[in-house]
Amino acid sequence: MNDLVLSLETKPLLLISLCALTGYLTGSISFARIVYFSVTKNKQIEFYSEPVKNSDEKFDTNFVSATLVNKRAGAKYGCLTSIADILKVAIPMLLVKLIFKTEPYYLIVAVFGMIGHYLPVYYRFIGGRGETIMLGSMFVVSWFGTIAVNIVSTILGFITGSVVILRYAGYLLMIFWLWWHFHDYRYSLFMFLMICLFVFSMRKEIGRVIELRKKGLMNMTGEELSEAMFMGKGIGRAIDWYSLPALYKKFKNRTEQNNSVENKG
Repeated sequence: MNDLVLSLETKPLLLISLCALTGYLTGSISFARIVYFSVTKNKQIEFYSEPVKNSDEKFDTNFVSATLVNKRAGAKYGCLTSIADILKVAIPMLLVKLIFKTEPYYLIVAVFGMIGHYLPVYYRFIGGRGETIMLGSMFVVSWFGTIAVNIVSTILGFITGSVVILRYAGYLLMIFWLWWHFHDYRYSLFMFLMICLFVFSMRKEIGRVIELRKKGLMNMTGEELSEAMFMGKGIGRAIDWYSLPALYKKFKNRTEQNNSVENKG
């Protein structure tokens, strides 16, 4: 075994190719389909399509991921799918990390795992968006950093009153954490590529949201938005009630009411 490892490490191009192929093929496994078909017994995927509140518009997407399973089969099965998706790339990453220590080859597994999840070869290149893949790979690279940036993003979410910042700021912060922690541009580049792949996979949904917002639609409360993003209502409700902008608004309204009462008196 040691001889094989040493032999591969002397052939970096071959090792890079094997890591890329492993990541792509394992990433292409669609646990969303496996769970979906097992639970619903449907032979065809029923893609996400929901009416937009207070309009005749619909929000459609063709992703096949834990989010779809959550919507069609329930939170329990959506959670199961998320865990399976995290492990399908995190486990190969961890094995490569432990076996090949001369260079961070395991980062290649993650990047191509993300590509495989989005463009799975087994399913005519129709897959998911890859947030679970990104999160799982972050834990393998730096579990402490992943927890730290998510705590900071939560704090920023309450400071700004934004569910979106709470949900996504941690990924951007991870770029800077990895640079500070490893002092190696390859780790920051890895995170940057993962974010780019995620945004690229979400481009249609992002474009649709922008289009609807230009029409004056999809102006949701934090509670409505967090539910739409499958984070549950609790986080959004807390943002609506206890974020800094919400508290300031309550204080301002109370002050105006008190001033109004005093003026009447």
